Amino acid sequence: VPRLGGVALLVGVECTWIAGVISSRMAGDPSSLHMGIVTLCWGVALLPAVFGGIAEDLTQRLSVRYRLLLTLCTAVLAFVLLDLRVPRLGAAWVDSWMDAAPWLGILIAMVGVAGVPHAFNIIDGCNGLAGMVALIICLALAHVALQVGDRALAAMLIVTAAGTAGFLVWNYPRGMLFAGDGGAYLWGIVVAFGSITLVQRHAQVSPWFPMLLLIYPVWETVFSIYRKVVRGMSPGMADALHFHQLIYRR
Repeated sequence: VPRLGGVALLVGVECTWIAGVISSRMAGDPSSLHMGIVTLCWGVALLPAVFGGIAEDLTQRLSVRYRLLLTLCTAVLAFVLLDLRVPRLGAAWVDSWMDAAPWLGILIAMVGVAGVPHAFNIIDGCNGLAGMVALIICLALAHVALQVGDRALAAMLIVTAAGTAGFLVWNYPRGMLFAGDGGAYLWGIVVAFGSITLVQRHAQVSPWFPMLLLIYPVWETVFSIYRKVVRGMSPGMADALHFHQLIYRR
């Protein structure tokens, strides 16, 4: 079974984002999406992480350390090209610290962008699981983006959800195509970008809303690291004790 579902997702998402930008540039912006340079910056910033995942899918030789480095490169590009940062955490005393030290918001955003792709990779172990989680989260973020009038952000998330739905036709239930690391990283990057952008642009959106949407993959990652550390194992070492694996076995 090919592990190159990430390539199909990347091509579909990137081509449709570009089509949205072209449509928005036409006279009168008939789509009313107002997709512009920010959309193209999203498309560029996610490439290091996704290409790293695809390289692992093709070779099975790219270590976790190098893939983490590539997701960090994507996080740096997100700050440089998109100025992504977490502006607040919803607690007055913490927010006052973040106002006094803006680098805290930048650091939180970079940790999120670098970490969420690996969280999706961890839960990508049963046909349809990671894809359905990504689909639900993208649609939830898009719904709130539409409520606050951010049509461009909603369009980018809906495109990702649509590409994921097309992938799931082949992935669930028979597993004729796997997302691989490339697909998991693409889901994680788009969800991280969308979550931070939604909170950054719209003060009425709680920063804990995206965290609640992501609680399953995030908690799976945090608990996995804890479980391995207390056993004296490297957090990067694979095991078969993730939640979906326990459910499958029992």
